[in-house]
Amino acid sequence: MNCPACKSQMFVMEYDGLELDHCPACAGVWFDGGELALLFADAEDQAHPELVPGVLAGLPQAASAERKRRCPMCRRSMRKVNIGPRRRVLVDACVRGHGLFFDRGEVADLARDIQFAAQTLPARVIAFLGGTLDRGDAAHPTEES
Repeated sequence: MNCPACKSQMFVMEYDGLELDHCPACAGVWFDGGELALLFADAEDQAHPELVPGVLAGLPQAASAERKRRCPMCRRSMRKVNIGPRRRVLVDACVRGHGLFFDRGEVADLARDIQFAAQTLPARVIAFLGGTLDRGDAAHPTEES
């Protein structure tokens, strides 16, 4: 799979049963539909309702000067949407629900937003974000998409 932002080859990173596509060139991350809610599920495996694909699909397009990107799955133009409890993290969302693309640091921004709202975040998420996505390095990619 090629990165929606810089067109470089993305690599699959496996984490806690999820396969996330990570771009080593620009540090972007692609979440297939539903994977984001699974990553942020709490101890009782309850997903945050604001991260469920059906809710995300209904969000209005955000005003943004960022250029439009194409979904790496269907190649359709994605929408810019603000997500999270306070709707302050801008991401690219596939209009067909294939997934979400986060630029470098935006996953960590979402984690901070969720932590602010819930006052707690699963340790597994903090370890994953702090160890890989917030810094933007490729860690140890397992395979090409």
